[in-house]
Amino acid sequence: MDLDGSAFTREFNNLIKLKHPNIVRLIGFCSEDEKVIIECDGKPVTATDMHRALCFEYLQNGSLEKHLYEEHQGFDWQQRYTIIKGLCMGLKYLHMELESPIQHLDLKPENILLDNNMLPKIADFGLSRLLGEENTKKTISPLGTLGYCPPEFIKDQIISIKFDIFSLGVIIIKIMCGSTGYSRAYTTRPSKFIRQVHKKWRERPDNTRVYFTRKRLPTSEEMRRDSIEVHRGEKV
Repeated sequence: MDLDGSAFTREFNNLIKLKHPNIVRLIGFCSEDEKVIIECDGKPVTATDMHRALCFEYLQNGSLEKHLYEEHQGFDWQQRYTIIKGLCMGLKYLHMELESPIQHLDLKPENILLDNNMLPKIADFGLSRLLGEENTKKTISPLGTLGYCPPEFIKDQIISIKFDIFSLGVIIIKIMCGSTGYSRAYTTRPSKFIRQVHKKWRERPDNTRVYFTRKRLPTSEEMRRDSIEVHRGEKV
């Protein structure tokens, strides 16, 4: 990842202090200076061209974006729940467990990487901010990605802890029902949309459907048990 000077410094300073299983781990950085000849006021001058790159841990399964399928494809419920839980834990760490909380401000499937066990790690902190005690700021700088930004930012450029929470909600819906299913949420009443999602999961041709045969989502205890199974690889 090549970055200009200010972006490189910001991302390096943010990442070097982050230690959490659901946050991408910074291994180190590379920096190389190259002397180049450029023209200035019609005269050749020698300048320094700086090449910088951050080095992260290798995550075998790439970004979450390429794994987002509809309900009947790809991950089963246990895998999707484990990813959702990991994202929530990583975001909780950034918002509540650091001395100076960090707002990511560009949370989206492309910035969530999956390791060899399909566990999620939040990545790409180039736009992140330290909000401080006031927890709300106004900015004129472009932030985030369209579709993942909350209404108060789109309208008034207000950033707060709610920014990442809104983005997380969009991602959770996409994990649950895929990109096509998410697009239906804009034009469907919440209760009807939930029924449609339940119906899709009940019709899925694998053991996931057992959780949806009674027309409800799994209870918190069922999801807790399923998550333990995924992590330990054993029945509880």
